[in-house]
Amino acid sequence: MTTNWLVPRPRPALVAVVAVLTLTSLGLAGPAAGRPGQPALAASPVQAAAERAPSLVPPGYEPAWADEFDGVTPEGTGLDESEWFYREGDKAICTNQPENVTVDDGLLHIAFDELDEPYGDIVTSCGGVVSKRWFGYGYYEVRAKLWGERGFHSAFWTTGLSAYIPDVPGYTGPHNRINEIDGFEVDSHAPDKLAYHSHWFMPGHVGNQGNLVTQADSSAAYHTYGFEWTPTEVRFYTDGVLKYTLDKAGPHGIQNVWLTTLGYTDGVETGNLPAETTWDHFRYFAPVENGNDRSAASAMVDNGDAGYAETGTWSYEVTDGRQVAFGAQDKVVRASSASGATASWTPTLPAAGSYEVYAWNPNLLDTGHTAARYTVQHDGGSTAVTVDQTTAGQQWVSLGAYSMTPGAGQRVSVTGDAAGAGILRADAVKFVPSTVVDHGSPGYSEVGTWATSTAVTGWRGSTTRYASPSTAKARWAPTLTAGRYDVYAWVPPRDANMPETSAFSVTHAGGTASVEVTDTTPAAGWLRLGNFAFNAGSGGSVEYGQTGTPGQMRVDAVKFVPAPQEAGAPTTPGGLAVDVTTTPANGDAWFTATWTPVTGADVVGYHVYLDGQRLTWQPVRRNLFRLHELLAGQTYDITVTAVDRLGNESSPSAAKPAVAPADNLAPAPASGLVAEAANGRAVLYWDQNTELDLGGYNVYVDGELQNGSLPVGNINDETNRPLGYEVKDLANDVAHTIEVRTLDLVGNESAPATTTVTPLSMSIIGVADTGYTETGTWTPSSVPGWLATPTRTSSAGTASAQWRPQLDQAGEYEVYAWMPTNTNGTPVARYAVTSADGTATTEYDQTAGGSRWVSLGTHTFASGTGGFVTLTNPAATGKNFLRTNVVKFVPVG
Repeated sequence: MTTNWLVPRPRPALVAVVAVLTLTSLGLAGPAAGRPGQPALAASPVQAAAERAPSLVPPGYEPAWADEFDGVTPEGTGLDESEWFYREGDKAICTNQPENVTVDDGLLHIAFDELDEPYGDIVTSCGGVVSKRWFGYGYYEVRAKLWGERGFHSAFWTTGLSAYIPDVPGYTGPHNRINEIDGFEVDSHAPDKLAYHSHWFMPGHVGNQGNLVTQADSSAAYHTYGFEWTPTEVRFYTDGVLKYTLDKAGPHGIQNVWLTTLGYTDGVETGNLPAETTWDHFRYFAPVENGNDRSAASAMVDNGDAGYAETGTWSYEVTDGRQVAFGAQDKVVRASSASGATASWTPTLPAAGSYEVYAWNPNLLDTGHTAARYTVQHDGGSTAVTVDQTTAGQQWVSLGAYSMTPGAGQRVSVTGDAAGAGILRADAVKFVPSTVVDHGSPGYSEVGTWATSTAVTGWRGSTTRYASPSTAKARWAPTLTAGRYDVYAWVPPRDANMPETSAFSVTHAGGTASVEVTDTTPAAGWLRLGNFAFNAGSGGSVEYGQTGTPGQMRVDAVKFVPAPQEAGAPTTPGGLAVDVTTTPANGDAWFTATWTPVTGADVVGYHVYLDGQRLTWQPVRRNLFRLHELLAGQTYDITVTAVDRLGNESSPSAAKPAVAPADNLAPAPASGLVAEAANGRAVLYWDQNTELDLGGYNVYVDGELQNGSLPVGNINDETNRPLGYEVKDLANDVAHTIEVRTLDLVGNESAPATTTVTPLSMSIIGVADTGYTETGTWTPSSVPGWLATPTRTSSAGTASAQWRPQLDQAGEYEVYAWMPTNTNGTPVARYAVTSADGTATTEYDQTAGGSRWVSLGTHTFASGTGGFVTLTNPAATGKNFLRTNVVKFVPVG
């Protein structure tokens, strides 16, 4: 059963706190909801609230959605199929079957077993579930007990969906496979080793290598596993203890959750089968929305809006027709590599006053500019702020607070500073009415002995102030116009020396209010103190001091954002209109939704939903939204809600249909088709089709389809094609006709690309084959080899590898090596071919050029095992890596 429930009090970092959960519904109209207005579900008799395992959620998150797996029947059985897909299709050595997934006893069970009749490499059945909801930044948690005998692979992870993915054949939504985060991956032969990785697929596949962490046996007992997805990193926990932090969180495309168990490796121990993994719950917590960067009086300028301008050469961030960077309101981002190029944003400000200025950082790649220089023009002149776009994360970045007057030439511009390098990206800038009093600025004062800390940073990475005497006080007294304000205090990162309790005291027009700070208060960010009325002038203030056992206090800034008193959810938007546009040439279909703006002193934007699934992870400011890559022939219902500064959301508008027309246009044929002869087989290479509705490829040999009902090729990974596609069981010395036909997502098939190939008897030796040997220290490499086979690597100067074939006939052979490349490879990979002609050496650079076959020349070999190839690294420094994969000996003539 799925449910919404109250979160336990946030725990101290890395310390578990037993908490009581309640099944009282919070509703789903809040900022983290996937489907606004969905009713609460009744509690199952199987597992009472008091019996539920506590969540170990870090501070700063609030409950958004959960499934306690209590079933959908009175008996507590059955998966909630309104919320989950069953995983289907073949993967590794198993076939995913819905019947392997059951719910009872308050648990999700994923069974796996041997197949009565294996086929090909598929020898077991397995299963999994995929959420129908999408989730973004936040904290994800499961409690699970896995399996501890050889052959199975369990995972808790996120990634999106597309109609081409055979795992979920019933999915008909828009293309959504953007980012994969592996909350854990566990191979059952090593149940105490959890792997943490991520991948993303835009513009192409990027593997963000993580780590393998040894910890408690995942098969011996239930453990609680969680991860935090933030704009800058992913943090992984087991039983509330931080185990690993993975930098670079990847693109923020909201994704589905997967709970899966696969037959994955040979050597399955069958004695105890059938077996299962069990999952006690899945819970998602959204980041707390305190509204510190939102105001209905904000002015925003996005690229393409009036007020946005460019100099120099700029272009849209598009690869193969697909937008690849995520902006504040959409995926339309501008990029420039030109020296001296600038972008600027000139706002229409509602009134003179103090504004905090934010720039949206759309970058998710190492290619971003490392020194983007933003210049803010304000009443006091200009201020330059440098941002490293590669590390700032996909989020609003504060450029500071400034006094600004409408019509006085106030604006923000950005250019690439010569101190950095990379692609400069520009999206949106917003101006939020805010009065910020930082330490050291007018209005800040202290009582007692205080000192400055450069090690513990505050707002915008600035210094902080600290004091230990219990009598010490810090005070912020702004000069305000009369009105109501949301008040926020920056809470610096805490340490073990902080006081047990302290408090902010707000003096306002109506009296004094106190907000306590404890070890569970979220740190390293803005803490909302409340909404208060202030008289004009500087009579209002915020004061901070200790209230309990003395400790070391730290303070930084306080800010005051003009805001009306909270009045509940906004009015529902009206006037919704939806249009669908297509580009047949690349298979794209997209909808454009517009609506009538909602008037209200607290409305900051809108959320857009497709079939009840939220598409916008932050409210869009304008009353227009577009979404590309709809599936042809489908009809979707679009709704819109209004959102206030604290994330309160209106009821949804009346739905309007987005009708994507049928597609009868066949895609373009595959280009660049090449067939490589091998021993009793062929390996095919072709260029990746760039149409947005690419569904894969069909491969025919002598008129017979080779890949069954499933197309081949990963449409999210253009690096897949250069590794080759293998066609097995072909007769040697016979010319075979090869056809490759492109498929789109609705099954239209292109005309064929055709070639011929004659397989030959040859010796092919990989790193796992007889004939391959090593000396020195070697380890497995994550760089894939020919046909995605394993590669090996070493940085030791004494290491060498050797390939020694068993040749049935003497004669001339051309020798080839598949050379894996990586930026940390060796620039001098020395291949030495020893043959009847003697020894000949060839050197290649393994840092660039792409993984490929390289020729080591034609040589004469005697029959038997007297000839061989040896690989060494004469330029080894301990920092460059020699890599090995496959060598082949091809008879000449």
